[in-house]
Amino acid sequence: MVWVILSSVIGGIVLLRELEEIDSILLDLTEEETTELRMLHGLYLSDPSQDHLDQIRSELASHISDGHFIIINLYNAEKRLILSVKNTAEEPAVYDSEESKPVLLFGPDAQFRRFLGKYGQVFLLVFVPLKEDSASMVGYFEAVYKVDEGTINSIKDRIFISLSQVIIIIFITALSVYPVIILLNRKVLRVSQDLSRANIGLLKSLGSAVAKRDSDTNSHNYRVTILSTRLAEEVGLRKDLVAGLINGSFLHDVGKIAIQDSILLKPGRLTLEETKIMQSHVSHGIDIVKHYHGLESAASIIRHHHEKYDGSGYPAGLSGQAIPLPARIFAIADVFDALISKRPYKDAFSLEESLRIIRSDSGIHFDPELVEAFCRIATEEYQQLMLSDDENLNRILDNLIEKYHDSL
Repeated sequence: MVWVILSSVIGGIVLLRELEEIDSILLDLTEEETTELRMLHGLYLSDPSQDHLDQIRSELASHISDGHFIIINLYNAEKRLILSVKNTAEEPAVYDSEESKPVLLFGPDAQFRRFLGKYGQVFLLVFVPLKEDSASMVGYFEAVYKVDEGTINSIKDRIFISLSQVIIIIFITALSVYPVIILLNRKVLRVSQDLSRANIGLLKSLGSAVAKRDSDTNSHNYRVTILSTRLAEEVGLRKDLVAGLINGSFLHDVGKIAIQDSILLKPGRLTLEETKIMQSHVSHGIDIVKHYHGLESAASIIRHHHEKYDGSGYPAGLSGQAIPLPARIFAIADVFDALISKRPYKDAFSLEESLRIIRSDSGIHFDPELVEAFCRIATEEYQQLMLSDDENLNRILDNLIEKYHDSL
């Protein structure tokens, strides 16, 4: 693609230069040929006889027959046409219509316009003022010059040679630098992967630190991340959204850092005031991650994982499809893990009782379609999670991270 663009640009430059060279040659040629015309035209002005007019006509006809010009017009100082000589064989191919003829203004300086003829040939319209030595205007010379086939072929040959040289140079350069580019690209990719893994490691560590405040292990964070990812896969969630869900799962309760232990670890029911303080962990979590570029998807999980499908959740009271899909997925995984886990204020529920509670909240707390999808995978995932210690859970989680880390 780069070769095509470079070749087109350079080919265009070569073409323009060649056409400019033709313009320059033509202007020089016209200046030479109008020297004699000035003298003949001067004689005609001093004695406007038929003989002098015939002399001028003969001179112009010789230029036509030599093949330099297709049309030559001669005007007097008053801009009136006094003589016109044409190559009758070539003249029909010049203008497609009268409207297509380039317009040149009468003026003190030589002018020219390049244009395409009726059949695509290249023509030049030249307009030269005729002056006496005193610089007074005596008339105007107008001519249409056809760029001959030989010149066009010469231009094409030069363009082809130039493009060939450019392509060869680019190809040789590419062969020289390609191994270096590949090596650098591999290094950049390796560094990028290392940074990605380091970032994910930091998220895991921070999430684990929070999880250990109300548990002795990292199991909750590991299980809820695995469960939400499995459910996301079951419903066909897009890969980049799954990656964001993993981030958010690690950090969903990061705001609990700001909640005092007397409330976070209280074994009994919380008072209304304590409940408000506990719910503030959502806003604290958003404050922690909001300035970190790349955690927008995690922020969505932190902000919305306590919303409920019927709109009775917090902090915004969103309902139905207004709750982002990753947050709706995570809510089921988070509650399910809370049900099957022992907490300071309760014992662990069985799989059957946990699924009964999840189903009973379908359409109230949870998205009904997601509940059905979760129930399809719950038994297998429960058995795997319950049989896994923290080391094995971490290994399962690392495999999921490896699967989706390109999108993180």
